[in-house]
Amino acid sequence: MAGSAGGAAPGRRRGAPAGGVSPAPTDPGRRAWTGRVGMNRLAVVWPTLRATRQAPLLGAMAAGLAIVTVPAALSVTLSPDNLATLLRLGVACAAVGLAFLFDDPAKPTTATAPAPAWHGIAIRTTVATTAMALWWAAAIAITRAGAQEGTGDHLPLPGLTLEASVLGAVAVAAAVVAWRFTPRGIVSPTAAPVVLVVVAALAFAPRRLSVFVSVTSPDWDAAHHRLAALLTCCLAVTLAAATLRPTSRGRSTAGDTALPDRAGSRG
Repeated sequence: MAGSAGGAAPGRRRGAPAGGVSPAPTDPGRRAWTGRVGMNRLAVVWPTLRATRQAPLLGAMAAGLAIVTVPAALSVTLSPDNLATLLRLGVACAAVGLAFLFDDPAKPTTATAPAPAWHGIAIRTTVATTAMALWWAAAIAITRAGAQEGTGDHLPLPGLTLEASVLGAVAVAAAVVAWRFTPRGIVSPTAAPVVLVVVAALAFAPRRLSVFVSVTSPDWDAAHHRLAALLTCCLAVTLAAATLRPTSRGRSTAGDTALPDRAGSRG
């Protein structure tokens, strides 16, 4: 009777609530470790941004804008197909420039950095995505503003935006894969030609596999279904190459941050 009146109930820790759910134990060591990991992740943002090769990207994007700007500045009437072709050529130039963002000469010296290696990839991918989106918005604005007789209003912008997204994703996927298998971290000599080869392959693909079709073609929807599948593949390849890496038995992967062994530290 004493146990039921004044003592703690069997099977329940003293001080635990009546519902049997104990409050989460406070662990200052875990909280401190989590804070250090967060600071380490933030600490790589600015150095990564400073290390990106911006000049080749800006040059490639300027060349792409010139392709759509010069015809827009002239008093010529271009059909929607002509405008779409100019946009595709400009996107190809911009996509080649994205590959240079992933050049990382400091890769051999950052193999033991406290932040995982994919953090740098994520930062560069974010910069590439933002730059490509801004470039595409400018290219569309210039094309539509310079189009004569309202031909710019007949451009199928959702489909053309999907095409631009695919070429950008191809560039990012090629660069990330090259970064994964290039010890020195210089990926543009490999990734940029891959982008050009993929663009040429898509442009000269047989009709049943073609993706760059006329804006009035009956194959427009089928071509863009193929492009959507290609975009999905590029995203999957990028994710796999950025996060999956070989590990050696008994060694931690470069860039991983391990939780300290608190049990061993107590002992």
